[in-house]
Amino acid sequence: MKKIFGGSKRSKTPAVDVAGIDGFGTVAMSGGPVQHGAAMPPTLAGVSSLIKPIPTYAHTSPQLAQSILAYPSPPLSNQAFSFPGGHAQPPGAGLTERMMSPAPPATAYASPAIVSSSHAASPIRYGTMSDNGHASPLGGQEVVAEADPSANLAELEGKLSVGIDFGTTFSGVAYGSNRQMGGSVRQILNWPGTYETYRKVPTAIVYYQAIPAEEAVIVAWGIEAKAMTLRPGFYKVEWFKLFLDPAVLREGRLATSARLPDLPPGKEPIDVVTDYLSCLWQYAKERITEEIGSVADLESADVILTVPAAWDAAGCQLMRNAAINAGMVQSARAGDRSWRERLRIITEPEAAAIHASTLSSLFKLKASQTFIICDAGGGTVDTAVYKLIGQLSQLEIAEMCARSGANCGSLFLDLRFEALVKNLLRDHPVHLDEPSLIAFRHSFADCDKLMYRGEADDDTGFRFNCFNIEDAHDPEIGLEFGELVIPGSVLRRDVFDPVIEDVLALLQHQLAKLPVGKVDALILVGGFASSSYLCSRIQATFGSQIPIVARPTDADVATLQGAARYGLGLIGGKGTVSSVISPRSYIMKCKLPATEEDRYQRPGFISLNDAGVEVCANRLSYLVAKGAVLRKGQRLKSRYCKFSRAPTDSIFTAVLYVSDSDTVYRYTDEGPIEELCRWTVDLSPLPAFQQNAQLAREGNAGGGNQGFYTEFALGLVLDSAEVIGVLLTDEGEEVGRATFEFL
Repeated sequence: MKKIFGGSKRSKTPAVDVAGIDGFGTVAMSGGPVQHGAAMPPTLAGVSSLIKPIPTYAHTSPQLAQSILAYPSPPLSNQAFSFPGGHAQPPGAGLTERMMSPAPPATAYASPAIVSSSHAASPIRYGTMSDNGHASPLGGQEVVAEADPSANLAELEGKLSVGIDFGTTFSGVAYGSNRQMGGSVRQILNWPGTYETYRKVPTAIVYYQAIPAEEAVIVAWGIEAKAMTLRPGFYKVEWFKLFLDPAVLREGRLATSARLPDLPPGKEPIDVVTDYLSCLWQYAKERITEEIGSVADLESADVILTVPAAWDAAGCQLMRNAAINAGMVQSARAGDRSWRERLRIITEPEAAAIHASTLSSLFKLKASQTFIICDAGGGTVDTAVYKLIGQLSQLEIAEMCARSGANCGSLFLDLRFEALVKNLLRDHPVHLDEPSLIAFRHSFADCDKLMYRGEADDDTGFRFNCFNIEDAHDPEIGLEFGELVIPGSVLRRDVFDPVIEDVLALLQHQLAKLPVGKVDALILVGGFASSSYLCSRIQATFGSQIPIVARPTDADVATLQGAARYGLGLIGGKGTVSSVISPRSYIMKCKLPATEEDRYQRPGFISLNDAGVEVCANRLSYLVAKGAVLRKGQRLKSRYCKFSRAPTDSIFTAVLYVSDSDTVYRYTDEGPIEELCRWTVDLSPLPAFQQNAQLAREGNAGGGNQGFYTEFALGLVLDSAEVIGVLLTDEGEEVGRATFEFL
């Protein structure tokens, strides 16, 4: 990973650190504690520390020298709370620490109650606190609405929302404003290099580099780059979004059969993404300003980027850094500390669902009905299932199960077609040079790929002009007077069916995740959705079990328009998708008080800590369970306490692990878990810490050397693909936040 994503030494835009600080809540499970080895129930859960992300992976990161120790707290109220999807959630809590430390005075602390409950929470007392910079939760979890932005409503209504669909093969820009444009969404249709209008522009960029020691210079992007004939020293880079695929991030070029592009010497994938986004954004600003005039305040606009559903935290974080490096968001005025928050990242199926909800053909759906979005794009196909909570016109939809995604978009048709041509013409190399292959690919992609009908075209011969006139006739392999003729049955067998079978399998997998009930509609969007054969196969496979299988007329820009509308909803204070599902489990490695099961199962993990308590190392504490129902637009708020030995001791660190398994593991060696992020939390902005630190300084000045405890609250804000942690004062005022994970 470091070799591929270490960053170019000559990059003009250094990596941007994520500002602020993040945090999680504590676990709350439905129906009591999760049993070891059981399948995950849907839960509402959080995690136990505030963080600053530095994505890492288990195979490259050393194990922690010390593990967290968690003690269960007494039960709180029996009052349960519920979220869309019908899961009642009683609160649960625990105490965590790294190593034992002197206990504070035995003062009772009331655990925070759930907002919707009128019952008083049972009091709990401090357990032993951490003395090496790691906080301990006081127990309990509070669900509160996220605070409204501080800006006034008029200012918000005038803000621009800019949606950007950064695709594997094509990208686009849409924008809107509730006040200046009446809530409508427009797209950029005019692009450099053509007088025609296009709703998207190729995701391609060309560099010139005379010698490897020099810095590669951008010479063209978009349509101009796609059409450029290369000469020595020129590099055309396409499909570079595939570098952010989770498998590629973990394993490099060996992880995928897709052809990853060659990069100019000295350029890393993140540099190319940044360069392309910079070109796209600079041009978009010019066009938007030309179209709506000086009222276009793009320096303070909300920018919504879409990402595939299958991307993990590492890919999303690289995408966020590239967008910030490209200048998509920046400080608009003096004292603007929250400018990074204007960049939002949402998943492509959610954006498509938002757009689908505006289509009149879908208003026949009623409350409580369910629909599946299949976003079939150039590189990836994403699926997600949503349930209509209120009226569809009010954009009240809730995610029903974890999203799915796979690399089986239309690009893989192109790659399989090229492999077929190379196989057919292997004895005729004159037709396999780069100009010839480009001509074959262009003819297939622009003419035959989307119009191909499947079995109805089995007896049709598809004809492709050869670029070279030499060696023009060999009927045995399909060369006929300067044309390559390929039977439709061969195209179906070798090109279309393998990719479309992957799409059908993805949809079957998504439908199998649904806990109960049926799907009332299947909405096809994305560029690949324009394929007649794909639509007919989906209709034939799922038409008997799904009453409505629909493809909107503007399916290719559904994600793009949905992204812009998402931003308009945020500005207007309207909810869009009311809940999301955690696609994986989030886990902390812990030390827990040893039990009889631990003594029998893992006697080698058991030892005595500094206080003489028998503890079991390498235990797992599930903070967010796979399949958890996570309410959007709310904070899961939990209270914690940190012991500081000195007034400068305001920092602690935590590490989060993830698992894609549906099984709950008890120990670290039972199943595959992967280190995801390492976080650093700074409590110094808290008034409570500042006051305690000042008292400690005064005490130390008198010859003492006594530490102090600081109680604080962490909030977990759930927002589409992002999970945002916030640090709160006792009064609930937010003093820091940052994005630390992407669902």
